[in-house]
Amino acid sequence: MKFIHLSDLHILSRNDMSRKPDAAATLRKVIGEVNALHRDAEICVITGDITHRGTPEQYEHAVDILSELAIPYLVIPGNHDIREAFRDAFPTTDIDANGFVNFGHTIGGVRFVMMDSIVPDHHHGTLCDHRLAWLRDELAAHRDTPTFLFMHHPPFEMGLPFMDTIRLDVEHELGEIVQANRQIKHLFFGHLHRPATGTWLGVPFVLANSTQCGEPLDFRHEKEEELEDRNPLGPGYGIGFTDPKGGLRYHFDFVKFDMDL
Repeated sequence: MKFIHLSDLHILSRNDMSRKPDAAATLRKVIGEVNALHRDAEICVITGDITHRGTPEQYEHAVDILSELAIPYLVIPGNHDIREAFRDAFPTTDIDANGFVNFGHTIGGVRFVMMDSIVPDHHHGTLCDHRLAWLRDELAAHRDTPTFLFMHHPPFEMGLPFMDTIRLDVEHELGEIVQANRQIKHLFFGHLHRPATGTWLGVPFVLANSTQCGEPLDFRHEKEEELEDRNPLGPGYGIGFTDPKGGLRYHFDFVKFDMDL
């Protein structure tokens, strides 16, 4: 089963060209490629930062562009999103009993578990007691189903000082859940704006590239204004292939785009 992974769209309002590259244009370029090459994918998963500031106008623009996708999609918020406006923009997206954008779907024999990790008015992420309890219950209800876990914020340091200061802040609590549920076969995150892979507590993970542009690969500076971008990274997306046992083959791809537009 094939699926597409998008993240960190950062859509602005129509005709707002205040950030380069133009996130609407890069997303349309990515969607055009997905529609041309990957119409056979079962689903597209989008791991947060749909908009840049979470305004209704930005969501209206984002929803309009995403309507061009030829395949269905699942979507969760990121730190640049606002939960209430997000829910209004995506009214068919499931929420849990406490209003968080937490839900699960079984696709191709694999459970796709989607989690809301945002903290209003902050850029780091968390999973509060309600969200952790929801995750435990979700996993207990599908203990025999291979599971992929998706959220915006990674819970571990990646060696990038700036991004590491705004990661998920419940590394220990989430780690206990991951270790107790061996049906979790893979973890997927956004937030970093860079393609990256590794293992955490013995479980492999993927960090998605952004459909807008990459963050600098700067291992020295903690302040955003000091980051050095030696090799600017253009817009991209991920292509995953899985099987009913939860195996994964994952490819990073990029689209050509004039970064000054």
